[in-house]
Amino acid sequence: MVPDPGAGDDPPAEEQADDGASEGVAGDAVADETRARARLDENRRRLLGIAGAGVLGAAGVAGAWRASRAGGSPPTGTPSATPAPTATETATDDPTETPTDEPPGQVPALVRRYAPDLYYGRLEKWFPTDPRPYVVETADGRVVDGFTALDDYSAAFAETGEPPAPTVFYAVVEAADGIDAVQYWQYSVFDQFTVNFHWHDWELLQVFVDRESGRPLLLSASAHSRSVPNNEFLDPDLSGDARPGVLAEVGSHSSASEVNGRVPTFERLAGGDWNSDVSNDFVDVASGDPTRFAYGLPRDEGARLPFVMPELDGHRLDDHPDLSVGPEGFVDAAVTVSDWRGIPRPPESLPLRVPGLVFTHPESATDGDATYALEPIEVLSDVIDDFVGPQLSFEFAVPGFLEDRLASHITSVGIPWEQERFTDPLADVTDPAHRRRIDGRSPAGLRDRVVGRVRLLASGAEGALDRVSQGARDALGTSITVSFGSPPVELCTQLASADPVASVTRAGVLGFLHVDPGEHRLTVNGPGIAPLAVGFVHDGGLHRAGSAGDLTVVATEDAGWIRGDGRTTTGIAHVRIVEDYAGVVYEGAPVEADRFAVAVHRDGRYTVEVVDGAGRPGAYRVTPADFGDDGEAIREAVETGKASLAETLRAELADLLDLASEFARQDRGGDEVVERLSAALEAVDAATATAERGDAQSANDRLTRAAAALEEALDVLFSEDLGGYDDSSVVALYPRVQEAIDRAEVAVRTDLA
Repeated sequence: MVPDPGAGDDPPAEEQADDGASEGVAGDAVADETRARARLDENRRRLLGIAGAGVLGAAGVAGAWRASRAGGSPPTGTPSATPAPTATETATDDPTETPTDEPPGQVPALVRRYAPDLYYGRLEKWFPTDPRPYVVETADGRVVDGFTALDDYSAAFAETGEPPAPTVFYAVVEAADGIDAVQYWQYSVFDQFTVNFHWHDWELLQVFVDRESGRPLLLSASAHSRSVPNNEFLDPDLSGDARPGVLAEVGSHSSASEVNGRVPTFERLAGGDWNSDVSNDFVDVASGDPTRFAYGLPRDEGARLPFVMPELDGHRLDDHPDLSVGPEGFVDAAVTVSDWRGIPRPPESLPLRVPGLVFTHPESATDGDATYALEPIEVLSDVIDDFVGPQLSFEFAVPGFLEDRLASHITSVGIPWEQERFTDPLADVTDPAHRRRIDGRSPAGLRDRVVGRVRLLASGAEGALDRVSQGARDALGTSITVSFGSPPVELCTQLASADPVASVTRAGVLGFLHVDPGEHRLTVNGPGIAPLAVGFVHDGGLHRAGSAGDLTVVATEDAGWIRGDGRTTTGIAHVRIVEDYAGVVYEGAPVEADRFAVAVHRDGRYTVEVVDGAGRPGAYRVTPADFGDDGEAIREAVETGKASLAETLRAELADLLDLASEFARQDRGGDEVVERLSAALEAVDAATATAERGDAQSANDRLTRAAAALEEALDVLFSEDLGGYDDSSVVALYPRVQEAIDRAEVAVRTDLA
């Protein structure tokens, strides 16, 4: 068993049970309930005094935070009259049983000990509550109706100015031999998020505890779904008065553990004077940039997150004729974006996360704004058969040759006692090392991941360039028209397969877990950007989506669409689009059979590389002049084969020759390089003509001659005098000459179409 970290001087469990700080509901616990209610009323009166009349507004909740968190510092708390007992002192062989020294109906001491402090954002509308008041009798049984719950909860909140009936439901389940999972289930009447919205919401915090010592081994706070990594922490220090903290995302209520004392922010990585709030393992997402494989809370990491207003039957939900809830009952309009297509660029003025109300258990030493009741979840399963509500939808374009502009919501809330993790708590542990710590196992599915990093391709040369060294930037000057940067807002991601799932990026990074082997489609979307979709095959293990983990998006007003159709030629199995200086902006399988659509920046110059159904390569060029007035560059019949590659090489060499000639004029040299590039271009021009006539041998002879001329150009560039160029001109020319050689060699090896 895990060693006891020390029991301290806490009083025995029976003394704690008689103290009156818990929520006893019958018999000798009447006095306890009275005291708890008095504390709850006192907190609520303070809350109302701070918030003023009506629904809590921005200033009211912010004031509540300032009143309880002077200077924004971590809470020190005010000790209860009698300290809570340690888990070691209250642990029994079966924590699911009520200890004999506690009154019947008393919440087990173990459950009370680790009941979490809950931290919400200022814009939160739906706090944890009791769903039983919203049960209606129907022909299908006793159900919690989404319309009823949202209407009645919002009305009660508006009338009193305080969240109705704060409640957390608990269960204690054996997770492994000698280890129990204390589950804290939180119900909210609605979920409004960027991709994850529905009637009703259930979030879960699990505290895995060594049964013998009472020591907490692992915290697991639920993210959006089983396919998104949870926020977990191994071996939390919950000694003394400390108890788990839960940071809840606004609107979605997805949870992150708060363990480092820097409330109410989430830290994915450790800093100079703080530890990370998660201990999930590190994953190299893209370009040697490792990050913890955890969901987290995006806006606590310096990013901004737009919300959406879902629709039902063609009506915005805040203007639906069957709902009495207006805009004031939903997430504030300042962070809500409803018409993604109507925004030319991603919004850059959305506010960062601002802390709001804090809910605590009555025995917590943390100074909260309100307390919540703890009840066993069995009280719900006895009276509720289902949680229901009509299907919602929102704008989520899926780019194909023609865009599908509206997608139905794909996440189901589920019922806690019907979920796998309710009876098998380890089903919700997402980190392999954490799972091994609890039961010694590491299921293969925990390694089946898809990760990626989203970048924004924008105008100018100030951002990152994958194909240009720092030394070449000065030489290239205005030749560089686009470069990579970070999106100003977090974006929506959708993994479509047999069991679709949606999430958002966190600091631009996406990650999915339990991804089955096979074909998948990944879509990235968001306000003010042109949607991106890429197909791929997952073979298990870790898959980096896009180009080695990089996925590129572009602002709507900058977007030009490259569309290609291979249905009348030899098909299209794979697409790779490379900007001359920025680098790869797209790589993957088409999301439609034999045709594709990719949004790129209209100011860039691109080579579109394709592989057909027979595995034969092809390519063609797209420049700013190829985009029509409608922003479209459509290739009605994409061809592959030797002629296609030779024609593309000819266009690339023409651009390279222009660049080398410009450098030669500036450096007053470079004649030899220009001469050899001219010879290569002449040879490729002839190769293109012979390939189009079907003469493969003659085409290969000329392509080989072109490659030899390009090799001679490299020899001149690397000569003692650099062919008359300066250093920056050489480092700018060299990679493009080498790529032209590679293209010529591929063309030689490729069959005619």
